[in-house]
Amino acid sequence: MSGPVKRSRVLPAAMVGHGVESYDFVIYGASATIIATHFFPAGDPTLAILSALAVYGLAFVVRPLGAAIFGSIGDRLGRRTALSTVVLIMAVSTAAIAVLPTYDSAGILAPILLLVCRLGQGISMGAEYTSAASYVMEQAPPGRRGLWLSAVGSATYVGSALASFALLALRLISESAYEDWSWRLAFLAGGLMALVGLYMRLKLDETQTFQELESAGDTASRPIRDTFRNWRVFLLLFTLFALLAVVVHNLLGYLPTYLTTTGGVPPGTVLVSGGVALLVCAVLCIPAGIVADRVGRKPLLVAGVAVAVVGSLPAYLLASGGTLATTLATQIILVVPAALVTVGSTVVAVEIVSARIRATSTALAYNVAYAIFGGTAPILGALLTGWFGRLAPGGYITLLALVALIVVVVALPETRARDRAPEQVLR
Repeated sequence: MSGPVKRSRVLPAAMVGHGVESYDFVIYGASATIIATHFFPAGDPTLAILSALAVYGLAFVVRPLGAAIFGSIGDRLGRRTALSTVVLIMAVSTAAIAVLPTYDSAGILAPILLLVCRLGQGISMGAEYTSAASYVMEQAPPGRRGLWLSAVGSATYVGSALASFALLALRLISESAYEDWSWRLAFLAGGLMALVGLYMRLKLDETQTFQELESAGDTASRPIRDTFRNWRVFLLLFTLFALLAVVVHNLLGYLPTYLTTTGGVPPGTVLVSGGVALLVCAVLCIPAGIVADRVGRKPLLVAGVAVAVVGSLPAYLLASGGTLATTLATQIILVVPAALVTVGSTVVAVEIVSARIRATSTALAYNVAYAIFGGTAPILGALLTGWFGRLAPGGYITLLALVALIVVVVALPETRARDRAPEQVLR
């Protein structure tokens, strides 16, 4: 895939596909309070919200399974095949949520079907981001990997912002209709948009890197086994992605519920500020990519982790303000480390791992970290708030960020030179 016309398809297909996948995955977290009222018993609102957040988290449990399956497909059969399959699964799973029966009409079957759909979303997301990143990295021009990969990270937050704005629009059109049925339209739209992403990805060619591996007979026969043999790289990437998971999914999965139930912020205000903050995060990803190319991956990561250390507690202190200004300030403080760590960790991950097992290794490290730290972030945030008070979620992020900062400073190599040099692997 060397022609400029073909290369021009790479970023649009990766960004649209991943942006839609992000929309589909986070629309659930943004809808948690309304989902709680429709799919769980109405007698105990707190239990219903915790149940909805638990279903949110269970989708992360199966993400390593999706990573193992579709990461292996990416390394054995091709990046394009994995990318196309995962977006199809997401389309079906998300659209299905739009037509599920409620607890009042179907009883216990309703949350069971909701869980099945959510697990489908989790399996799909298990290889989506890292597969897209691997594909883009292998097509990026020399010296511009950071910039190209920042576009994929940016699409994560554009899709997430779109989810907030879609729900806000439906709420503004008719509050009563939204609470009754129109929230379903957001899920239906996500399923249809995913089909557009599928169409764009089917028009892509396989990467030249994979074609060369295949021609040389050097594709990995057991990429999962090879991933865990290189355990030091796995643990290093796991640490980076663990911090990213906590920051991002406190922001996406728990903070909207926290602001509404604990901070007393109106739901509409949360959706507006959340959408704006996520767009700020999407914009920040691009200069972060430029910094990664010009200065280095490691300085970018050190800066991002340091902001998480010093900013998380003040962010949750502001979250108690209850106004649009304090709510927006809270979220923007949290999106700065999210943007910097997203770009830095993604570029390091795809550069530090051998091309033979790139899709599998990055997917497993990313999704094992997300299963442990991302899926638990919302429900753990709710429990910590109940046990220790309003600042506890910020303290949790701060402690994890301190650990990650030590690991980045002491153990992380700089990988910028590998952009133009022959492939190297950390051993």
